[in-house]
Amino acid sequence: MTTRPTHQLCTASRRRFATASLLAGVLLWTLLAPVSANATVWENVTCSFNGHVASTEGWSPRFHGTPSSGASETNTCSTPGGALTASDQSRGEMQTNGSGAEWVYTAPKGEPIAGGAVTIAAYGGYGQAWLSMPEVVAGEGSTLVSCFYSVSCSQNGEVPITKHGADQLSAGAACVGNPETNECRQTGGLDAEVSVSSAKILLSDNSRPTATEVAGSILEGAASGTASLRFVAGDSEGPGVYGVVVKVDGNPVYGGTPNVNGGKCVPVGTAPEGSRQFEATQPCPQSVPVSVQVQTGGFGNGQHTLTIEAEDAAGVSAVVYSAPITIENQPSPSQPAASTLPAERGPCNGTPCDEAAKLLAAGQPPTFARALGHSAITVTGRLTSPTGTPIKDAQVKLLQQIVGSAAVTQIASTKTGANGSWSLKAPAGASRLLQIVFYSHTLDTIPASVLDFHENVQGAVSMHAPHRAWIGHALVFSGQLHGGYVPASGESVQMEIFYGGRWRTIEVLPTNSKGQWSYKYVFTLGVGASYLFRAVTVPNGAYPFMSSHSKPVRVTVKR
Repeated sequence: MTTRPTHQLCTASRRRFATASLLAGVLLWTLLAPVSANATVWENVTCSFNGHVASTEGWSPRFHGTPSSGASETNTCSTPGGALTASDQSRGEMQTNGSGAEWVYTAPKGEPIAGGAVTIAAYGGYGQAWLSMPEVVAGEGSTLVSCFYSVSCSQNGEVPITKHGADQLSAGAACVGNPETNECRQTGGLDAEVSVSSAKILLSDNSRPTATEVAGSILEGAASGTASLRFVAGDSEGPGVYGVVVKVDGNPVYGGTPNVNGGKCVPVGTAPEGSRQFEATQPCPQSVPVSVQVQTGGFGNGQHTLTIEAEDAAGVSAVVYSAPITIENQPSPSQPAASTLPAERGPCNGTPCDEAAKLLAAGQPPTFARALGHSAITVTGRLTSPTGTPIKDAQVKLLQQIVGSAAVTQIASTKTGANGSWSLKAPAGASRLLQIVFYSHTLDTIPASVLDFHENVQGAVSMHAPHRAWIGHALVFSGQLHGGYVPASGESVQMEIFYGGRWRTIEVLPTNSKGQWSYKYVFTLGVGASYLFRAVTVPNGAYPFMSSHSKPVRVTVKR
């Protein structure tokens, strides 16, 4: 067998691994700086984000060589401070040179990696740890971080993703041994290990939204009264349909997120460059049926132009449909011909009366996360004309839409002060879209100005159990989800035990419709030892809270 120096074998192995592994409401439309002439970007955040646990969608474990029990992968991202960890534990066990484990992130189809950053801790020990991507240009290296026979790396911390265009990202560890025998076994020292505690992966979107199956009475001859419009908004090769706006002669008659996809289509933040941040690898649905009722009485008789605009989660926006329509509202015999003029809008809402008035918020970010006990929030701001003139005595409303629900409800209202100031308080609740809404006239159905706030709320789960257990006897745990909004089918709770230096799942069980649950555990050994247990919520899309865990309970085993 032809042999190579150890460092050459290590480099070749690393490259081989890298190659093989690698809401209802008017929207505020924001176009992002494109990555290329036909693309914009969005960011997939994983494991940890802004101090809260996040999904690990897109990541999967892989083993290489003959790891047996000598390589491992763990996922503790469901707990604060957790990580995706791959390690080679080759001490005392013979392995094939280059055996190891890795975590591989695979980008959604057609959306290559365009940048971002990964927070890692890497240790070479008596092996090798790395963060790498497939080569995207012949001759270019794919390695972002490499630790070879080194206890620690100077690159520990946040590592920028500088290679663009790849479909995969790999974080792994492997043993490095004798190239003569192609075997490795360490008799001492440290194992190779790499941990990914947070990743913000920028993805390129080359798709464009579409609209198909456009139909409805507004397109069928002369429309009158309340006319219907239906269509299917699509984004078949992108991150999904984020928003739709329907306009008549440039005036919005509908605007909103038609399907929040169980909360996945609600951004968890905004990156510094302006791209939206989501936890899911497919944040918004790629096909969404939309049904709109258009009040034609607000437009004069004659020909008008109907347009549909759609935007995907990455900010790619397009006019997906445009066509002429005819409106003809006939006066009733008892009404004068003047009734064909635009419908009565009621008196002006505030002084001075201004169709272009704007709501301004005072310091509240558009997306934020809070614990359930602190989810009540007061939002303040001002209402002014485009030139800054305060609008006083105007009614401003606060609406909410709970994540996973199509219902939009008013929860508060107030009037502006002499300087246009307003203050609205939302009671404690679940993850939701909060909207501050101003109508320039009291009978208007289309708001003149809207402010959107996405509040992501961390749920709460309690757990109770005796502090002593006896061999062969059932230990009963019980608990409760707090905050309400539990689906009729219940919610999932994950029971965990702290063992071997980390939290390990021992059972996933459902709650009832009231959020109550119980679990029996029987010890067969371990007399004199004590163990920590806890319960972790596992949101299933219908439960409008972020993941959370109970306070741990320590149980001592008796004979």
